[in-house]
Amino acid sequence: MKNLCTILFVLTFVACHSDKEKKNKPITGGTAKKAVERTKAAKMQLANITIAEFVGYNDDGDYFQLMARTKNETLSFINESNDDRGLLRGDLISIVWKTDTIYIAGDGDTPQLAEKIISVKKLQDGKVSRFRKTYNKILKYHWPQEENYTKSYLDKLYMVVEYYVAGSKNQLLELLIKNGEEIDYSIEPQTREGREYVLIGISGISAHHSNTIQWLYYDNGQDKLYEYDLPKDSLIEFNR
Repeated sequence: MKNLCTILFVLTFVACHSDKEKKNKPITGGTAKKAVERTKAAKMQLANITIAEFVGYNDDGDYFQLMARTKNETLSFINESNDDRGLLRGDLISIVWKTDTIYIAGDGDTPQLAEKIISVKKLQDGKVSRFRKTYNKILKYHWPQEENYTKSYLDKLYMVVEYYVAGSKNQLLELLIKNGEEIDYSIEPQTREGREYVLIGISGISAHHSNTIQWLYYDNGQDKLYEYDLPKDSLIEFNR
């Protein structure tokens, strides 16, 4: 009996010691790599929520995108799972997204991490949405016929001008909106200090007479809009 107890004690000691060694044994080589990959995969499945102002859609590339702006920066999300295109610039939205892998076409299908949208919900009307509810007219526009602007580009400029009209503090423009007067704008290319812009002239139409009340410069490459300050001959970025 004494010998049996001794044998059991030894076996128990060896088993416990073996388990302790396994727990304390460092993870190396392939095991460590697999652990890191599992951790990354787990993180990629975690959903994030961002509250931001809607900026616009970009459906021209390999992946559909949605742009939104927080206080400090403009964010871009892969927008493949969301078919709705009813948001207007400035709308406050909630974006549920996760980090996932996309593949860059033309670059050997190189994998790249990106923020991919799970769902989008509108929380509040922005200035453009409110403007459309109070001003029930379509903005009119014209451009030199030698300029072969595409419909998609003209639609983009319309959204830019509408965004300005909805948020402008120009008193003459505010009066036109209040009185329900027709608003018209012109489009033409313009070079200023060696940089290419679209020059936009916003006018009010009354008794078949048009008066330009504000000039705008739009930088298509950087997607930035500027008010032209005539007395100072300077551009002031518009971001309201």
